[in-house]
Amino acid sequence: MNYFHMLQRREQILVVGAGALVLVVVLFTFVIDPILARAANLDRRLAAASRQLMELQTLRGDYRHQKQIIDRIDAQLRRQRKNFAIFSHLEQVAGQTGIQDKIQSMNTVASPPNTVYQEDSVEVRMEGVTLTQLTQYLHQVARSPQVLRIKRLQVKPTRENRQLLSVRFRVSVFSLVESTG
Repeated sequence: MNYFHMLQRREQILVVGAGALVLVVVLFTFVIDPILARAANLDRRLAAASRQLMELQTLRGDYRHQKQIIDRIDAQLRRQRKNFAIFSHLEQVAGQTGIQDKIQSMNTVASPPNTVYQEDSVEVRMEGVTLTQLTQYLHQVARSPQVLRIKRLQVKPTRENRQLLSVRFRVSVFSLVESTG
């Protein structure tokens, strides 16, 4: 400190100012800047976590909605009668709608195995049916108390009469797989 007292007043102020500047730079570099960087990093992580939370809440809502649909379908499958004959049902609906003579073929189609649901499918081919008849038939099939699904509907006008249609579709009936355990 003796050296400091030997300096002139102006030099003392300059040394104190330079020392204060060095102290501020060191303080900023090693204390304040890391704290600000960590705070910025925490802000980014908080924003990312908030986005993820909102996404999870959306997914949870979607999951709950899908779960309600599945529970409703499961309840419907439990209530439906066992040993449902899809061929007989499709022929009965054809008789009710007056198009039994329009059905060219009904063939069983193999369905992929599933551990929860059993799917039995029939491919139906019709010729010379009107759009009104087809609509009535499909509406009656869809209104079945069984869980039926109409898939792969192909509709083409016939060559002879553009008002008549050639139709091919698949109807699947679902049932719960009986657990063996």
